[in-house]
Amino acid sequence: MQKKTYWYFFVFYMAVFGSFCGLEIDTFVEDLPFSQVSTFLLFFNVLFALLLPPFIYALFASARRLWANRAVRTGILTLNSVYFHLVVLLLLYKAARNIDFDFYFFWYNLTVALSVLWRLYAPWLFVIAISLVAFVFIQRLAFTPMMAMLKRSPRKAWIVFAGLTISSVLCQLITVNTVRGSTAGFLYASFFSDRQLRTDYRRLYEEHITALETNALKAVNRGAPSILGDIVIFVQQESLDSLLMGPRITPQILQASRDGILFNQMYGNSIQSERGYECILCGVPPGMAGDLVEDYSPEDLKHLSCLPRIFKALGYHPIVFYSGNRNPRVTSLFESIGFEKTLASDIMQPGDIMYDWGYREDTFFTRVDEYLQKHYINERLFIFITASATNHTPFKVQDARLLDKIPFPKPKTFEEHLSNTTFVQDAYFGHLYDIFKKHYAQRGSLIAVSDHAWPIPRHKHNIFNERGAYEENFLIALLFVPPSSGRQDFATGTTVTERFSQMDILPTMLDLIGLKQNLWLGESFAPWLLTSRNCERAAPGKTKISVQPYGGGFVSAVQYPQKYLFDVLSRNVKVFDLQKDPREQSPAIHDVGEYMPLIREFFQNKTHNRF
Repeated sequence: MQKKTYWYFFVFYMAVFGSFCGLEIDTFVEDLPFSQVSTFLLFFNVLFALLLPPFIYALFASARRLWANRAVRTGILTLNSVYFHLVVLLLLYKAARNIDFDFYFFWYNLTVALSVLWRLYAPWLFVIAISLVAFVFIQRLAFTPMMAMLKRSPRKAWIVFAGLTISSVLCQLITVNTVRGSTAGFLYASFFSDRQLRTDYRRLYEEHITALETNALKAVNRGAPSILGDIVIFVQQESLDSLLMGPRITPQILQASRDGILFNQMYGNSIQSERGYECILCGVPPGMAGDLVEDYSPEDLKHLSCLPRIFKALGYHPIVFYSGNRNPRVTSLFESIGFEKTLASDIMQPGDIMYDWGYREDTFFTRVDEYLQKHYINERLFIFITASATNHTPFKVQDARLLDKIPFPKPKTFEEHLSNTTFVQDAYFGHLYDIFKKHYAQRGSLIAVSDHAWPIPRHKHNIFNERGAYEENFLIALLFVPPSSGRQDFATGTTVTERFSQMDILPTMLDLIGLKQNLWLGESFAPWLLTSRNCERAAPGKTKISVQPYGGGFVSAVQYPQKYLFDVLSRNVKVFDLQKDPREQSPAIHDVGEYMPLIREFFQNKTHNRF
């Protein structure tokens, strides 16, 4: 009976083993059909992932004196259990997202990641903990038949067992650049890929930030901000991908654009809200690793001339209204770059609806207006409003009042789900715009801009913002509405299709109020806003950089229509012609070194020279 129990557990482990290998191959099936040698190579490569636990067990169990030590035995069994579960979780992540788990994504977002994991997966964490403990005991039973075979024919059995395990490891190491399973993919993407591009970019980035700190904007009080009015309101549009914009999905922002200027093909410079805030408010490029708060102290950031600090010097009260739970990193960023106050739940009332990612936007906008009307009537204000509750993963409409109005009542695809939440967010923006017209339009301007895009799957499986670096990952929209009292000076009612970026917003603001802005790497698009100045409207003259720090790492450099996509993992540059190939299907592939001058010229603040 006892022997049967051992065999039951051994068969159970082998069933898990087979399921693992099958799922690993299935995640590659579109790229590696079963008829190709690469499929069988992958199968052999991934064997090591679940061969290692029994191999380590057998190795230590064969050393009887060492195995007799309870601490050693418990340690090996525990490590095996942790390893086994980690491998399975990495596989499930890859199977669900079609991308290797990125250590950098987790590490640089640790505080938020842990809270999100706990909120979403708390019940499963208990199950995983029980499974971890159970596997400590199960493996002793499951590996007993294997140990019996090793004892019966030790030399021959060990040669086969060790040879198979070691050969699988070596084969995976040799072919890791082209064929890798989820475990090797995680290690390769996180630690073993070519880091030269990351290193070079980081050095240039740090030199630029140091230059900005050293050469802070002088004589700010000479600016004349009256063209923007006494109130300047920025409102963040969460994950608004410009590819979804149209009368069916974003009617409110299109209607508001009659009073302003709409940029419907702008670039977000990265893929997370906090990185978007940096680019918008400070005009800095995104980092390839951590963000500003991660890499610089609050004291360092106080030397940066960001928009809140600039407008404060001009006599405005810079205030943030943050619709979500207070994120320590975001709060630190806002405080460090010059905002006087960060208001969140402070302004809300009992019963106000809050979702996982923040207060429902229409209610939040109402509370913002109530607060300003009560405390800052007739004051000069620089306002930044975040609005992140609705158009956020998992992209599900939660407002029952709008279910009969959404464009896709029975959504089937990811794009339809995203379209619905984008529509709802747009409806809430319409509520904000009504407030703006009623109380602030006469003497204030409004800038609605997305923090980043969220990709629609133009490229298969590209539905996660930490995954790809295509145009659908970066294209956003910006709406600028000037004060109604000075509307005659602006090109209201126009749509600009030139591809500027978030980094160009700060130079544009400075240009509008008459301040020099040659410290920054962006460029002003003020000529596209104004009718009253004799300025020539020209296509962007500087390269537009967007960074995907995760998924292995990418830097997108656009000199429209040419796009140069630097790929850390593949160690190459893919060159697209966005006019002839707007869906980015047919790139020319080149060596990274050939195009590194493009990155260096960007940081040297030069207008681009076409390759």
